[in-house]
Amino acid sequence: MFKRFTIVALMSVLLASAKSYTISISDPATAGTTQLKPGEYKVKLDGTQVVLMDNNGKRIDTLAKVETAEHKFDQTSISISKADGANRIVSIQLGGSTNRIVFE
Repeated sequence: MFKRFTIVALMSVLLASAKSYTISISDPATAGTTQLKPGEYKVKLDGTQVVLMDNNGKRIDTLAKVETAEHKFDQTSISISKADGANRIVSIQLGGSTNRIVFE
């Protein structure tokens, strides 16, 4: 019984430790193959899995990879490129970490 409780407690801590970040997009932009509307989004990084959530709590799935930089980022920021009048999110640098999300 004690082992089961310990396992459940450890799983709860691990799930709760996934940090989330908030980004704000002022103009429509594409992240991977997903079109995002202007607004705030929560970015959650759980290991190598990236999850975007809109203000309504809707999960947005997109293709991305996580890279590790040589230094910590001071704040969360977005790198955007503009081609043919459309905004494309290239990467998101996660503040307080060395993680960068790169969209393909």
